[in-house]
Amino acid sequence: MSFNDLERGTGSPSSDDIRYKNLSKNISQQVFNITSNVANIQRLVSHLGTTKDTPELRTKLHTITERTRELVKETSGNIKQLSHFQSTSGQNRKLEQQKLSKDFQKTLVEFQRVQRLSAEKQREYVDKAKAHNVRNDIYEEDSGVAEEQPLIDDSQRHKLQVLDNEIEYNESLIAEREGEIREIEQGINELNEIFRDLGTLVTEQQSMLDNIESNVTNIAVNVRNATDELTVASRYQKKARKNMCCLLLIFTIVGLVVVLAALA
Repeated sequence: MSFNDLERGTGSPSSDDIRYKNLSKNISQQVFNITSNVANIQRLVSHLGTTKDTPELRTKLHTITERTRELVKETSGNIKQLSHFQSTSGQNRKLEQQKLSKDFQKTLVEFQRVQRLSAEKQREYVDKAKAHNVRNDIYEEDSGVAEEQPLIDDSQRHKLQVLDNEIEYNESLIAEREGEIREIEQGINELNEIFRDLGTLVTEQQSMLDNIESNVTNIAVNVRNATDELTVASRYQKKARKNMCCLLLIFTIVGLVVVLAALA
């Protein structure tokens, strides 16, 4: 590091500066990844309730949703950690932290929106499946079971068995979808907690920015006041010197007059 660097304060970055820069880059990348995941979730959710709604699709949707939730938690922790860094360039860093927090908030809004849409479509499926099972139950009751109607033919018995299997299968799917809905609701509640924490953090960051701006303004005012005082003091000094010179000149003239009078 050169002497000129020391004078300008532009020497090698400190370890804190390096950690801060790496952490902020990591957060930016995480926000980008969340945004990308949300777009994929949106695409998968759009297929729910359609012919493309398969177990494989729901497994993929579940996996990417859980991965995104974990990523959201990690990013939230990193943003909190970033806010604890101290810096000589306070205002610039606070502005950067505030931008990262707001970008993160925007991705959370979208993530929460697609989760609610997913839960809504899952509920629609559950309602339809339950209604279908009810209709099958009514059909079974109307048809009767083999023990109660010995004259039932093999074809009817086969239909009843198929209905039993279908009802059992639908019930397992309903239980699975209801479990997914509970997970989504839990994830939405977790997002609400993160939203509250982020809201508090952004408010604190804004307060710090306001304090920094206020301090900068106060310093500028103090500098102007000090400059004005120095200007006034300089004027007084000039006047004092002028008055002193006048007095010296008067004393000199008086002295000369006295000396000349004595010689005469």
